[in-house]
Amino acid sequence: MKKIIYILLGLALAAVVAIAALVSLIDPNQFKPQLAEQVRKSTGRELVMEGAIGWRFWPSLGLSLEKVALRNPAGFAEPDLVRFEQGEASVGLLPLLSHRLEIGKVTLSGAHLFVQTRADGSSNLSDLLTASAEPKGADAQPSGEGQPATTARDEKPWQISLQGIALVEASALVRDDRSGAVSRLDRLDLDLGQLTPGEWVPVTLAAKGAQGDLAFDLKGHAQLKLAREAIKSELKDLGLSGSLSDPAQRLDAFSLKADRLALGEWSSLTLSLQGAQGAAAKPTLAGTLEGTLKARFVREQQLLEVSDAVLAAKLSGDALPRPQMQLKLAGFARAELDKQTVTLSNLVMGADDALLSGNGIVRLGALPKVEFDLKGEKLDLDAWFGQPAKDAPAAAASGAAAPAGTKAQVPATQAPSTVEPDLAALKRMDLAGRLQLGNLKAKGMDLRAVDLQLALAGGQLTLKQFSAGVLGGKVTANGVLDARQQPARYQVHKRVQGVDVRPLLQTLAQTDLLEGKGDLEVQVQGTGLSEQALLSRMQGKISLAVHDGALHGINLAEMIREARATLTGKGADQVKEVRKTDFSALTASFQVADGVARSDDIQLFAPALRVKGQGQTALVPETLDFLFLTSVVESSKGQGGKTVDELKDITIPVRIGGHWQAPSYRLDVKALLSNNKVLEEKARKEAERGLKKLLGDKADDEGIKGAADQLLKGLFK
Repeated sequence: MKKIIYILLGLALAAVVAIAALVSLIDPNQFKPQLAEQVRKSTGRELVMEGAIGWRFWPSLGLSLEKVALRNPAGFAEPDLVRFEQGEASVGLLPLLSHRLEIGKVTLSGAHLFVQTRADGSSNLSDLLTASAEPKGADAQPSGEGQPATTARDEKPWQISLQGIALVEASALVRDDRSGAVSRLDRLDLDLGQLTPGEWVPVTLAAKGAQGDLAFDLKGHAQLKLAREAIKSELKDLGLSGSLSDPAQRLDAFSLKADRLALGEWSSLTLSLQGAQGAAAKPTLAGTLEGTLKARFVREQQLLEVSDAVLAAKLSGDALPRPQMQLKLAGFARAELDKQTVTLSNLVMGADDALLSGNGIVRLGALPKVEFDLKGEKLDLDAWFGQPAKDAPAAAASGAAAPAGTKAQVPATQAPSTVEPDLAALKRMDLAGRLQLGNLKAKGMDLRAVDLQLALAGGQLTLKQFSAGVLGGKVTANGVLDARQQPARYQVHKRVQGVDVRPLLQTLAQTDLLEGKGDLEVQVQGTGLSEQALLSRMQGKISLAVHDGALHGINLAEMIREARATLTGKGADQVKEVRKTDFSALTASFQVADGVARSDDIQLFAPALRVKGQGQTALVPETLDFLFLTSVVESSKGQGGKTVDELKDITIPVRIGGHWQAPSYRLDVKALLSNNKVLEEKARKEAERGLKKLLGDKADDEGIKGAADQLLKGLFK
């Protein structure tokens, strides 16, 4: 036992003596000039070592350096390309005997890198890159005389290992004077374990800096397995977190976790984001995003696949169509990078209570192309974008329209806008797809069985098909919007069949003057999409047919009684009736041009009445000017009764004017008297009878008869 102790003490004493001899006999600072000269020959740069090179004995034998810098050529903004305040490294002594260079962990404190590209394109790295690319074989001194003899032992290859690298408070600055771009790394702390190919090594880092206006603060850790081909290296147990910010938006916190990252292998990823856009006090958009997915990249096939993706976001802010929204996305993606094609399958997209599912294809390139096929149960656009409160309809069944002979109060209207919408987005991609919805609510309308098919190519949007059920009927439409010219041109063909007209008008036009089952066909075209252009430049044809309905706000039977009273000189019976005219059919066609819709074939078939009309309505400022000629047919049934029969064969004119939302109705007495021969003959006889009673035999005087005849002619003009 004592012998063993003596042996150990002897070895320790020998080690102390060897170290003391090493320190006393070898001063590493004496190699400074040689090191500087060798660097100058290799790079043409000056190596400056202001601090001392010292021995380090704990925890292993090594060297430490202080204040070392590699200078830049003259004319650059900073004097040093790279520098560090302190560096430490250790070397195993005994392995040297076996041709193994085992370097301990290399630690650099206060390291700084500066890279500058000047306005003329030259860089402080240019000469180093040029020197490294030059062949060195021609300049190498051949072996022979003057060279030490090579021994068999020297020919044995060295095995080099590095226990690790640590950077403490490192920094970097990269600037490009040509573009003014500046990237800076204010602080980098990096700890990398022993880099042995095929072995897992821990890595931790913390970095803080900015890329232009984008500031970042990152922290991360992982296990790294280095491969001889760097592209085949792997990561596992990856965790990355931090924040990003620029003047317009910020990512307050984010985290990314992955179980493994390796080429061709599936990785499970978990991510979490929290950020905002706009001013810090009141951001226009803020929210969080969380999700999980699986992904892999197959290098040989240039294929990136995403599987089982489930993402959920909670957003708020004025930039949204509603104050708060919850979004969901799930599905699979397959990106063929060489073909620039992304295929999306089993997609599920949700926004609050709206849910869409389907598939899609995105073809990237100078002009992206998107194809989609989506389905959903319900979509409430009014709940998203808000439905403005509607004014009460101007006319109602109780007779809210202006009574005959009174002037309607025209509601104040705002001048239509002349601003054309920006359609530049239609030229940035091509689009083709189909959307099917069980129920769609938009502008107060409830549509069912919605089928929308459209295509966008080169700035031209084509509505191939739109069909939906609405208010007991069906609507179909197709059209083209050409945004390749300014202002844009459009063409629309729309059909509405068998709808309940009154609720349709109440919803779209805030009026309820008409009811019944209606058919409508619209064929229009025009140039310009501003409010003013749509109303003033639209051209086309509109056809209307309504069955088994009624006109609200006007009672033709009542106006006929007024006409009877006018003709007979008797007062009309004051019967309180609803201002409403029933009809079995109403048809009309309108020609639209220059902001005016004109018709000369309006027909209405009502009990005991037949009505023909003509006139026009100005789309701006929404005024009415129509004349309806009402004839009494041989029937005493229906509205009006026997008092209507008394006016059989007499045409009664009714003029409709005013505003769309406040129309006025009046009996046109002058037209009534001038357009009816029966009334004219009856008036002559009544005038002759009155003259006889008034003048007696003098009434037969030719002069008096002539004067009376002239008065009657003036009345009926």
